[in-house]
Amino acid sequence: MMKFSYGLVLILALAACTNPTKEAPVGTYYDLKSYVEQQIGQLKSQHPTVVKQAGFGNEKEQQTTKDIDWSRELDLFLQADINKQAYQASYQKLRPDSLTYEYTLKPGEKLPVRFLRIELDSVTREPRLVKATLRTKNSLYESERNVWLQSEKGVLKRYHIEGFQQLAWLDQKRFLIDGQIRMP
Repeated sequence: MMKFSYGLVLILALAACTNPTKEAPVGTYYDLKSYVEQQIGQLKSQHPTVVKQAGFGNEKEQQTTKDIDWSRELDLFLQADINKQAYQASYQKLRPDSLTYEYTLKPGEKLPVRFLRIELDSVTREPRLVKATLRTKNSLYESERNVWLQSEKGVLKRYHIEGFQQLAWLDQKRFLIDGQIRMP
């Protein structure tokens, strides 16, 4: 169990290594950061019960808890925000319909967020589904994180993070975090 905890800490530490840049002008991309920060604030104040499954490698565990650091738990969703000035011309924008925003990294670009899709609720006009793929690769380390979250009427109900990490000299390790949120 101790290896599992250290592995999860390593994942979160490596995932947090980002280079902050200024935000893009309003309207360039969907403002995912504000939405996730609003959800973090709401979850911190409401202390919901979470049925959480976590796995690293072949080890998996499930627990029910109210003790969640929401800033850390949803950090990858903040990292999936592409509304940064340096990213303005890096993504192909697609609007399959009036409720969907889809961004795909242009060929030749080397940014961590490869794909981002946001589907809005037709009533609240807030995200009901957010999906993203983040990838990091260099000579020492490779990681891919596929993340998604689901909301109902502006309230986060479920989040899911899965992927792998691999150091150049070690085998690939898969990881999974899945949380189902039950509001009081």
